[in-house]
Amino acid sequence: MLQGSNPNLPILVIKNRAGFWQALDLKELWKYRELIYFLTLRDIKIRFKQAALGVAWVLAQPLFLMATYTFLFSKVAKLDSQGIPYQVFSLCALIPWGFFSSALNKGSLSLTGSGALFSKVYFPRVIIPIAAILASLIDYLVGLCCFLVMLGFYGYSLSWAWIIGIPVVTLWLFILSCGVSFWLGALNVKYRDVGHLLPFLAQVWMFLTPIVYPFSVIPDRYQFWVSLNPMVGIINAFRSVFFNLPVDYSSMALSLLVTSLVCAFGLAYFLKTERSFADII
Repeated sequence: MLQGSNPNLPILVIKNRAGFWQALDLKELWKYRELIYFLTLRDIKIRFKQAALGVAWVLAQPLFLMATYTFLFSKVAKLDSQGIPYQVFSLCALIPWGFFSSALNKGSLSLTGSGALFSKVYFPRVIIPIAAILASLIDYLVGLCCFLVMLGFYGYSLSWAWIIGIPVVTLWLFILSCGVSFWLGALNVKYRDVGHLLPFLAQVWMFLTPIVYPFSVIPDRYQFWVSLNPMVGIINAFRSVFFNLPVDYSSMALSLLVTSLVCAFGLAYFLKTERSFADII
C-alpha cells in the first residue's frame, strides 16, 4: 500500500492476483491507455529522429525486396504466382511479414531497453511490448497504402472484401505479434541469447512462410505441418482478400488455432515471470 503525505491523494494497492484472467486486468490496461500512447509515440520519434529520408525508409525495404524477388523468383526461377503479377503477389505478403518481423524484433527487445522504468513507477509491464508493436503499425500502414496504389496501377479496384478483410486480418496479425513478443520478450529478460537468436529465427520463419511462393506449391502431405506456422494463414488470408483467391479454410482454421494458443501461452508466461523483471534487468 502506497500513500503520500497528502491524505487527499489516492491510495494504490498492489497485490498478487491468482488466476490468468485476474492477472490480465483489461480495465487496468484501459486506465493506462495514455501511457501506451506516449510510449508508442516515443518509439516512433526515436525511429525517425535525424533520419534524412524519414518515412521513405518505410517503403524502401519492401519495394527493394519486391524488385529483388521478382527478378530471382519470377524472371529466373519462373515460380508460379497464380496468374497474379508477381510484383503485387510478393508485395502482398511482404507488407504483413515486414510488420510481423519488426514487431517480433522490437517487442521482444523492448523490456530490456526499458528496465529503468520498472523500479521507478508501477504500471502493467505488458504495456511495454504492446507499445513497441503499435509503433511498428506506422510502417505497416504506410506500406499498405503503397500496396493499394500499386493494385490500382495493375487494374484492381476497391471491393467490400478489402474493406472488411483488411481490419480483420490486421487484428489477427497484431494478436500473433503480441503473443510471440510476450513470450520471447519475457525469455529475453532472463536469457539474453534470445536477442542473438532473433535475426536467425526471423530469416528461417520467413522462408517457411509462402511469401515468395504460393501455398499451393507445397505438396499435400506437408501442407498440414506447414499450416502450423500461423503466418501461413495470415498470408493466405491477405491474398484471398485482395485477389479474390479461393480460401483454404482448413489451413486458415489451423493457423487461427495456433495463433490463439501462442497468444494465450505467451501472455500467461509473461504474467507469470513479470514479477522478477526488475530484479534481473
